[in-house]
Amino acid sequence: MKPSKADWFTCAELAALKLPGLPGTRQNIAAYAQREGWDRATDDSGAPLRRRRKGRGGGWEYSRWLLPEAARAELVLRRPDRAAPPAPANRDAAWARFDRLPQTMKDEAARRLALVARCEELMRAGLTATRAFSETVARAQLEARAEGRAARISVSTLHEWFGRLVGVTDHDRLAYLAPWHTGRTALAELPGEAFELYKADYLRQSRPSHAACYRNLQRVAEARGWTLPSARTLQRRLEAEIPAPVRTLKRLGTAALEHAYPYRARSRAGLAPMQVGNLDGHTWDVMVQWPCGTVSRPMSLAVQDVASGLITAIRFDLTLNHHLVRLALGDTFRDYGLFETLLMDNGRENTARAISGGQRRHRWGRTPEDEPAGLLTLLGVKAVPVTPYWGQAKPVERAFRDFAHEIAKRAEFEGAYTGHNTVSKPENYASRAIPFAEFEAIVRREIAHYNARPGRRGAGLNGRSFAEAFEDGVKRLPPRRATEEQLRLCLLASKPVLMDARDRAVSVEGNRYWSPALGALKRQRVIVRFDPERLDLPAYVYSLDGRLLAEAARIAAGSFDSVSDAREQRKAVRDYKRAVQGQAEALSRLTAMDVAAAAALAHGGTAPRRKARSAAAAPNVIRPAFGAPAAPERAGKTDEDFGEAWVRQVSRAGGPAE
Repeated sequence: MKPSKADWFTCAELAALKLPGLPGTRQNIAAYAQREGWDRATDDSGAPLRRRRKGRGGGWEYSRWLLPEAARAELVLRRPDRAAPPAPANRDAAWARFDRLPQTMKDEAARRLALVARCEELMRAGLTATRAFSETVARAQLEARAEGRAARISVSTLHEWFGRLVGVTDHDRLAYLAPWHTGRTALAELPGEAFELYKADYLRQSRPSHAACYRNLQRVAEARGWTLPSARTLQRRLEAEIPAPVRTLKRLGTAALEHAYPYRARSRAGLAPMQVGNLDGHTWDVMVQWPCGTVSRPMSLAVQDVASGLITAIRFDLTLNHHLVRLALGDTFRDYGLFETLLMDNGRENTARAISGGQRRHRWGRTPEDEPAGLLTLLGVKAVPVTPYWGQAKPVERAFRDFAHEIAKRAEFEGAYTGHNTVSKPENYASRAIPFAEFEAIVRREIAHYNARPGRRGAGLNGRSFAEAFEDGVKRLPPRRATEEQLRLCLLASKPVLMDARDRAVSVEGNRYWSPALGALKRQRVIVRFDPERLDLPAYVYSLDGRLLAEAARIAAGSFDSVSDAREQRKAVRDYKRAVQGQAEALSRLTAMDVAAAAALAHGGTAPRRKARSAAAAPNVIRPAFGAPAAPERAGKTDEDFGEAWVRQVSRAGGPAE
């Protein structure tokens, strides 16, 4: 509660009143006020309890609330017509102010409360108030000297503490006894333009130090005749006036400001395996020699199941591209099933139309209705864009940290390890390069160990490995499985390839693929879908309009000096010839003699006679022709007559005769 106009006194007025607990002269009262911090004291609402005196002479006036309890009680006795000033009514404000104080001030309030309680205990024991006050102060001073600290208490100070507690309940006393001292509030004299220059110099993304900014300001101050406070004073003022988030934004940028905001913890509770997946690219800190001769750090794209943490697939290439995404997802869909939702950042390999076409995503001007459906859209997987370089959004980035510390630093890669950055490069940096095949085999082996490592402490793992958590979850809720036709969509598609003119084989990446079904097709340009890392697997041949034509196996190259390769080739040719001959016999229901007979009858001639077969030449087994039409009647001619007539016709035409 704010004091009324009649509750304000100057030092001279207080000295004239000769109140108990206060010095008797104006000068001593002024010193007492300075010592007790009256110039900084405020009421419950934050209004100061000191004000400028209006009228001639000026000076300061102090509120009745600042007086010791004995002095305030004496004022009440001298003016019986006035009621005692009520205690502060806003206890919530007092506790709110107490909560904002540092712990040292809270401890001081507790010490004061203990001294007040001791003084009250002495008065209840029968001591007068004056004797109780003196005994309490004397004992507190003895304890302070024994502990080697300042006493910081006097009889007048104890009176002032009691004055604060008038009308205050016992359980609220601690808040009212907290020190009123709020620390340094006066600002050093400083031209406004000087401080603005200091702020502008410090709040730059070059991040100069406070000392450098102060030295720069000193040069300007010498030229303009400014008087500057100390460097530490300017630093404290800047830190007090410029909030920490603003300093982060101006000096570190927006990315650092995003990390200054508290992240939202994400829970895996309730997720089933293959319900949500995430993928991301990773650059390995190992020098690798590729089959083409290039030496560089490989890029990989890993796919992870969010519910279990299992790494489901990983693929490698010189750069990140949408082909890598397609193949890694194909491995996952083949071995584990289809995701329902897939978390990806807005990299161009993920936002390519071939991957997420037909779905809304970042950095793409077209609407989904204006573009062909991509792989995820065709398979019914929802693509969700997330923030790049944000581990809370993509848990696979946490796995990349393990890869960098545990796999990339293995002894097998010694000399090829590059370090995480240019500063952390080892001395034997790039002294060797690992062949890609060896690098891939080691990484895949270690990732299998990573998935099977027990004792995981993540949420919901309970000491199980990633693989065990995945298997247990799949037993409860099996994921969607991909069909063979859906898996073919995940393979790479080559540019239009022209079939070979003779055998209809197709060539992709230096390998030839062929099958009997492909050899039976008309020569044309086709699209071949294949796995570039498993060229030994069959390829799938599609027409230019997307129809599946045939599955073709790879024709393995043989050696010039290999007898077994030649034997296998001859056997394959024989099997092929037998198959085609059998197919030809099955499809040809009539013979050439039947054609000749039909032609002869059409011209009014006599059908050629077939030569009678001897009994010894008759076959033991004949192939039945199910559903074949009956042979046409030959106008009463026998088979022998038909054969002789056919021979005569061939002889007349100049053909061979028996």
